[in-house]
Amino acid sequence: MLSYFYLPGKEKNIIMDMFQLKYFVSAASIGNFTLASYENSISQSSFSKQIMSLENELGVKLFERKKRNIILTPAGTQFLEYAYRMLNTYDEMIIGMETYSTFRTLPVRIASIPVILPYSLENIIFQIKKKMPELIFSISELPESTYVLKALRREECDFCILRTDFISSNLYKIYPVIKDQLCAVLPSYHPLADRSIISVKDLKDDIFIMPPKATDLRLIAERACIHAGYHPNIGYITSGNIDLTLRIAREQNMVYLAFKRVIDYYPTEGCIIIPLAESISSWTAFVTLKKEVFSGTTRKIIEFLEKEYPEHAVL
Repeated sequence: MLSYFYLPGKEKNIIMDMFQLKYFVSAASIGNFTLASYENSISQSSFSKQIMSLENELGVKLFERKKRNIILTPAGTQFLEYAYRMLNTYDEMIIGMETYSTFRTLPVRIASIPVILPYSLENIIFQIKKKMPELIFSISELPESTYVLKALRREECDFCILRTDFISSNLYKIYPVIKDQLCAVLPSYHPLADRSIISVKDLKDDIFIMPPKATDLRLIAERACIHAGYHPNIGYITSGNIDLTLRIAREQNMVYLAFKRVIDYYPTEGCIIIPLAESISSWTAFVTLKKEVFSGTTRKIIEFLEKEYPEHAVL
């Protein structure tokens, strides 16, 4: 549900929704519409239209657009203060209503990329549950990181679990819990299958299986190939189904770049997992939005995570 702010004026009424304010704050923090749109999991054109709509409603220019970045105008700088106040007031209102809640138990919503079992992250949730038995966890695994981040930005979840490679510490509280290394998955009859280690450069002439665009693994895998001097030749795109991906690799003689601890969790008969000469690692973390005010439940979980997994300690 969208929440709106209604601002009466002498000549016109201004109605802005919560997302517009959050998009504005995100753009002001990052200084780039493209990166801010990625952080909010919407297209750059839609993101820019929301900012322009906000500027049109207010009748002021909030940003100076440069070639590679954006900067706040004087009006934008002042509006940023108002935006923070309005968002904080909204958060305080929601949190204040917790006092009158009829729920005897406290729900905690977690959205995650499909790594909970491979990384044994359920054990962290079990630890939190043991310390706070009154909590009820609602856990959803989504096939792509873009969906997970969108759920967090829309506050459809309280915490998310995803990789930290493309999220900003300006917008999120990040508690890294697992580090993993990128590896190559090849069919057992592949010419390089007898190697103990291979380079991404060695895979230049292979056909790849890749996740969908804008997902963390896709961006990491493509970046590795580009650093090796080529763009990967993609034969299949799969989302969230590792068993299907492995079957394609095995039967279609294709290569899949994956994180080792994830792929080790699945039966890999007919495929070989080989370490990469390049050290390409990624942290997976518990992540929540940065706010000035948190609910009592969220604050307790943050306190646990800060103690056990210090924010940015290993990033």
